[in-house]
Amino acid sequence: MKRRIRLCSVLALMLAMTAATLANQAHDHAKMAAGDGEFNPYVIADGHGGFYAVYVQRKGGESNVMLQHSRAGSAFSNGIRVNNRPGDGAIRNENPPKIAIGPNENVYVIWANERERWKGNIRFARSIDAGNTFEPAINLNSGAGEQPIGRAFESIVVDARGRVFVAWIDERNKKANDRSAEIWLAISEDGGKTFSADRRIVSNVCECCRTALAVDSTGKIYLSYRTVPSTGPMLRDIAVARSDDGGKTFKPTIVNRDGWELNACPIAGATMTIDAADRVHVVWFTQTADAPRLYIASSADHGSSFSKPTVFDTTQKLAKHAHAVAISGDRVLIAWDDLNGGSFVKWGVFNTSTKSMDVTGTHAEASYPVIAMSGQSMALVAVQPNQVFRTIEKARSR
Repeated sequence: MKRRIRLCSVLALMLAMTAATLANQAHDHAKMAAGDGEFNPYVIADGHGGFYAVYVQRKGGESNVMLQHSRAGSAFSNGIRVNNRPGDGAIRNENPPKIAIGPNENVYVIWANERERWKGNIRFARSIDAGNTFEPAINLNSGAGEQPIGRAFESIVVDARGRVFVAWIDERNKKANDRSAEIWLAISEDGGKTFSADRRIVSNVCECCRTALAVDSTGKIYLSYRTVPSTGPMLRDIAVARSDDGGKTFKPTIVNRDGWELNACPIAGATMTIDAADRVHVVWFTQTADAPRLYIASSADHGSSFSKPTVFDTTQKLAKHAHAVAISGDRVLIAWDDLNGGSFVKWGVFNTSTKSMDVTGTHAEASYPVIAMSGQSMALVAVQPNQVFRTIEKARSR
């Protein structure tokens, strides 16, 4: 009997130590550092072989949204402040500012500020001189001066006509017993000068997971998000909603029935990209049979159905936050973070036909990567302790 008690005690201790280790490692993924520094980076191609990057700079306790430009073959410039109102930025790892390019090289930046903890407005600023200066920021959500509510996880896309679409997760209608939030949308028909009244487009949405917007060559608009059913098991599936009428209506499709039930915040949304053949590729985090996984699935029918999910990195331990960009042919450039004693970032090219991954780089002590391709160069930014990791590399030819 004493031996059985001793063995049970040892097993309980081992389980507690394992749980503590995983909890500490998982905490690294979501930890937001205190003090001054650079946080929340995001990067896109500038259309001329270079890149634009945004991030949040905190100095003296004041957070501001900053923009950098890397022209073809050059390093990133010094950051210029986007927000005209000092301290209008906010730091939240899963929710960086976003950037998009419009006609005539207009630069659009969106972010969620905080009037109270986790609560604020969706802000938009426009540059009409290729990011050298910005006009005063505006609110895209209605009710901006009312009692602060949760608004975050904004995304932006510009279609071939120059229309600007901005979506975000909004909690204005959330009641005390509600388990989910909504996605609201605002549209500009005049290159960001003015926006339509915002309106709800999707319900039953996870309130703490990023969204993504994309548009294909035919003008169809796609929105990815994580669902939360209003009743029943709290299954955390990824959905892609498609609009065929310029954002008036959206029809959602579940990418895969993962069966992941979680009564907590996943803090991990999907990334979505569309290739030259209008195939939609989605990369997301989920948990199956108690094993965390990052998957990729593709759609060849405009998001009506998706392929069987593929684990693109068989060595992953607790891979979670990913970002993907379709490049040439069947190739998708993917960056993601993982844990192995500490958080690190990996990136590489996944072939959707052969289901093979060519890992091209890693970087230690980093998480929340964002990747972009411009000409023959690749840029990657990621969160490090109190600073942003930036790299620009020549892409492999194969």
